[in-house]
Amino acid sequence: MGVDIRAQGVSLLLGCALGAGLGLLYDLLRPIRRRGWGTLWDLLFCFTAACLAFLFAMRAENGALGTGEILAALAGLLLYLHLLSPLLLPRWNKRVTEIGVFFSNTQNITKKVLDKTKKLFQNRRE
Repeated sequence: MGVDIRAQGVSLLLGCALGAGLGLLYDLLRPIRRRGWGTLWDLLFCFTAACLAFLFAMRAENGALGTGEILAALAGLLLYLHLLSPLLLPRWNKRVTEIGVFFSNTQNITKKVLDKTKKLFQNRRE
């Protein structure tokens, strides 16, 4: 029994999509990683990539990735990083900065409210 050409094509396209998805995840974690706790985010990316590669391999025939699928995933990753990443990364970096400023301001307001509340209740005890 021969190997179905359509199944091979779908497998290669899925490999390419896997690589592009991993590139997108890498871009989403990159600005967060640069702001601190880089090792944690790197481990999260590696764990996610390993799980996705495992699930992709289990979907393939005999539970093994072929060279073509690995090369297709690499091609998808490189295509994403060179074509879409320069467009999406600056926007995502801007959003992460805005979120960080929001949480910083929220933290400052919360600290002020807690200080005022502490003074208020200390004065009530006296």
